Formats: sequence, structure tokens, C-alpha cells
Amino acid sequence: MEALLHTLYFYAQENQVFRRLQTPEYRRAVSETEESWEAFRSTLTAEQGERLDALLSQNEEIAHLEDEASFCCALSMGIALGRL
Repeated sequence: MEALLHTLYFYAQENQVFRRLQTPEYRRAVSETEESWEAFRSTLTAEQGERLDALLSQNEEIAHLEDEASFCCALSMGIALGRL
């Protein structure tokens, strides 16, 4: 069952999520965030930038694990509801 959940999660990430995020609101938020990050990074020293990159990488891994767990829970609930 775990393999099925992972396969479905990666399928959704590769084939479904991108299409659902193609909205003006999402693109605007991404653009504004990228501009803010560039402005912020320009104020950091090289060492601070490296430390920030390491922390962001850890944060991305945590977010990925949380997204995968949420997906698995939602899929499990959907399967259970489908049995009703």
C-alpha cells in the first residue's frame, strides 16, 4: 500500500499540481516572493547566504514530507468515503 501511495503522490505532483497552480494569483505571489528574496539576499554576506541556503533546504525537505503525509491522508479518506 505504501508503494501505491508514493506512486500516486508523485503522479499528482508531476501531472496535476502544476496545472492547478496556473492562476494569476499564484504567479503574482511567486513573482513578489522572488523579488523579496533577491532584495533580502543582496544584504547577506557569503557565509550568511550559505547558512540560509542550508536552512531553506532543510525547510523544503520538511515541507515535502508534510505535503506527502497530507496527500496520503486525503487519499485514504477518499478511499474510505468511496466505500460508503
